Amino acid sequence: MMVDLTELGFQSGIIAETIISTYNKDGTPNAAPMGAVMQDPTHMTINFFNSSLTLQNIKGKKSAVANLTNNIDIFYKTAFKEANPNSKLPYEWFEKSASVDAPKLHSADAVIEMSTADLAPFGKEKTNVVFILKLIEARLRYPQVYCRAMSATLEAIIHATRIQAFAKDENQQLEVRNLLEKVEQCNDVVNRVAPVSSYSCVMADLLRRIDSWRNP
Repeated sequence: MMVDLTELGFQSGIIAETIISTYNKDGTPNAAPMGAVMQDPTHMTINFFNSSLTLQNIKGKKSAVANLTNNIDIFYKTAFKEANPNSKLPYEWFEKSASVDAPKLHSADAVIEMSTADLAPFGKEKTNVVFILKLIEARLRYPQVYCRAMSATLEAIIHATRIQAFAKDENQQLEVRNLLEKVEQCNDVVNRVAPVSSYSCVMADLLRRIDSWRNP
């Protein structure tokens, strides 16, 4: 079904959580959670860390796909590749997109196929990429109930990516402790509202992973 960004919930100036999929140099698919902002109805912007594989892939292929999904397992396993068998994303998750040189997640609720329009430095550590939208497709699906465990688990995953980056930096230990406290708060929410669920399974594995980073 053809739709526009606003029908998918995008609003100007608001960061929306997506999973950006690209092709690596060897042709294998890659995906990682990224916050995206609608610039206007035909353009989207994302700030990438200069060290990210996704940014390197985008520079090479000039293409990417923003995948929208409520599947927390996909968010988790694209954020932490080591959570997958052999530390690699399952190849069967992906298929070729219709209009750009990038893969898409075949289970996504909606896909936004994009090509790069502009790249510019964003501070010392990031690059701002402006994408022009080529194709948006969305599945017809029933409305889904809202559970606080979804947002709490996603928030914990985002905090955990920063904990992993800072875990061995002595100058960032205060920030690590603050992030750990936030993750624990998210875990409390998940265990209260969805104690036996995919969310609680992700949180349990995430906490074990965080502990391994801090106590190798």
